[in-house]
Amino acid sequence: MSEPTPEQRAFAEHPCEAFVQACPGGGKTRTIVQRVQKLAPGLPPRKGIAVLSFTNSAIDEFLAKCRTLGLDAIARHPNFVGTFDAFLRQFFISPYGLAGVAVRPTVVDSWNTLGVEVRLRGRAAFRGPGVSLDRFDPTTNTINPALIGHNGLRAHVVANRAAYQQIAQQARAAFRRKGYLSAADARVEALARLQNPQWSASLGRAIAARFHEVIVDEAQDCNPLDLQLLTWLRGHGLRVTTVSDADQAIYGFRQGDPTALATFAQAYGADNNLGFSGNFRSSPAICRCAATLRSRAEPDEALGENANILLPVYILKYEGNAPPASIHLQFNNLCQQAEIAVPARMVLAHARTSARNACGLRADTEGGDSKVARLARATGTYHAKATSGRAREACLVVAEQALLDLMGKFEEQSSVVRLAEQHGIDRRWLRRMALRLISQLPPTCVNSDEARSGWVLALQTAVTALGLAYGQGITVTNYFRRPPNGEWSQFLQPRADLAAVAWATIHEAKGSEHNGVCVVIPNGDYTEELIAAWETRTDFEPKRVIYVGVTRAEKLLAIAVPAPFLERIAAILRAGEVPFEVHDLSVAAGAGVL
Repeated sequence: MSEPTPEQRAFAEHPCEAFVQACPGGGKTRTIVQRVQKLAPGLPPRKGIAVLSFTNSAIDEFLAKCRTLGLDAIARHPNFVGTFDAFLRQFFISPYGLAGVAVRPTVVDSWNTLGVEVRLRGRAAFRGPGVSLDRFDPTTNTINPALIGHNGLRAHVVANRAAYQQIAQQARAAFRRKGYLSAADARVEALARLQNPQWSASLGRAIAARFHEVIVDEAQDCNPLDLQLLTWLRGHGLRVTTVSDADQAIYGFRQGDPTALATFAQAYGADNNLGFSGNFRSSPAICRCAATLRSRAEPDEALGENANILLPVYILKYEGNAPPASIHLQFNNLCQQAEIAVPARMVLAHARTSARNACGLRADTEGGDSKVARLARATGTYHAKATSGRAREACLVVAEQALLDLMGKFEEQSSVVRLAEQHGIDRRWLRRMALRLISQLPPTCVNSDEARSGWVLALQTAVTALGLAYGQGITVTNYFRRPPNGEWSQFLQPRADLAAVAWATIHEAKGSEHNGVCVVIPNGDYTEELIAAWETRTDFEPKRVIYVGVTRAEKLLAIAVPAPFLERIAAILRAGEVPFEVHDLSVAAGAGVL
């Protein structure tokens, strides 16, 4: 680890709580680790430090840096390292239960986790997707139709807003009666409890007795409810240190408000408002490109080991509406020329479908929804070299759901954790069984009827070997019947033309960094508005999402651009003095440089 800058040292050694403004690559995580290293030896007896962020990737990066310095104790009691949601669940919700609810509360990341959608019935029904319950305000159950991407559904919600909102209210109340809260609902629940002076004082004393300081990374993602909770912590004597970058605020669906964060910062006073400047992550060209995507036009100075990298920004022009597989093929070629190893390459997009399309992968929803198809999809994804840890976790959950269903213990719109607890099933045993199953299944299946029959037989054999007690009337062969068509096997078919380049949504990649990054701009409903905001430096969340994607890159940045917007983006880059090179993906390989 290199020597800290004067700004970084000032934060690491600051004797009080602080509000820190930082730029991408400014060394936020490294300096938070250094602050923890400075604080740890002087902690009062039986007191710890809480370090919170909003993504698992940011938490993983922090813990990895701690381990390199021998700070493994930060992950143990009385310390706490985890997401803001996990902190809220552990200290504000789980120990106290829900009024009028007999079961222990279960807090899910979002209602999407359980597949909860709001739909109208009868003649008023919309023949298409439903509206996620997450789109409705957790306090009022109102909805802003502008947040709905599907044009037809958005129009239907506008015409039937009151009906949708009433059903959302009923659905939320029904899940609460069963002990379920989303992370957003948990915030509302916690703040409602804090209105009780006795409860508030007792909890405040308990948390203050355990923690010397609470450090919140990525604080730009705090919504007003989060800021109220942080203000409450400060009011009970805790030091609350926050580190943020307003240009990376990309969680508008959580009702984040930059104005509320600015007001929160003022409460710290001038002496406790600190900042980082300089980018220790990215090359000069990437720093210049990032500067075109924010209101502050002056690019950050490239100071780290990549300051001497002279690669331009690569613009990959593509035709059509959906990003083609040629995006990742050309990106891999560029990375290979720059001697960037495959594990250090990442394809990013705002939407999961765009990222998958750019990597030549089928949409998650294709291939059918049979029991065999769901497990085949999970198996193929789990074994793919490019699959992230979080995606593998989701695959294991699919396997756990299948095992619970085989045992007659599964219910729709219920969490695996709750079901295991409800039926007295050891959660660790269930995870071991899921891992054993998905590890033993063949990771590939060629496109033939014989191979598909063999894969289904292997699935039935592997499940039988687990020795489960099946539910009434259930057998392995009637549960895992081979689907009538072969669509399900597409996720298991080996593709020699697909290099193992990793992909993720930009939200999933937030807090991470990669030698080579390809950011995919879709040709969709909001692309015109995105480009217009980019041209005028107008604040627009999809533009901030692209900014976050761009700033994940260390050495090489490629941006896949729909052909109709190429000239406008090129003009933006020229105005920002960004060195760039255009590759036309519709031209034969090797002849596409413009």
